Amino acid sequence: MMSEKLNSVREWLEKHVQETILIRKEEQEDLDETKVKIEGVEYKESVPTIDDYAEGSSLILHGPGSVLNEQGEIPLPQNTFQIYVDGLSECDIEEERLSIETDRAKYLFSVIS
Repeated sequence: MMSEKLNSVREWLEKHVQETILIRKEEQEDLDETKVKIEGVEYKESVPTIDDYAEGSSLILHGPGSVLNEQGEIPLPQNTFQIYVDGLSECDIEEERLSIETDRAKYLFSVIS
């Protein structure tokens, strides 16, 4: 079952389908930046595997995108971007921006076109 926060996050992402967003993800000391043109949003519950290891619930953004780094832009391999949402604690929603904090990372989403 989706929490109210998670529902709000999903709604914000769905509202920006056909727009390009910049995603900044901070995990430990790492900062990743990815651009995605959202074509669809999918929610996946965590599914325990045979050895009881579950990847965790996630929102999956479908659409072409690229990872931004020193070398420039590298296309996303499968036109998907996965956001792990277990332990979603913080959620700050504005018109053109969204920031969330989960057990794993902090994300900042901004609409760029």
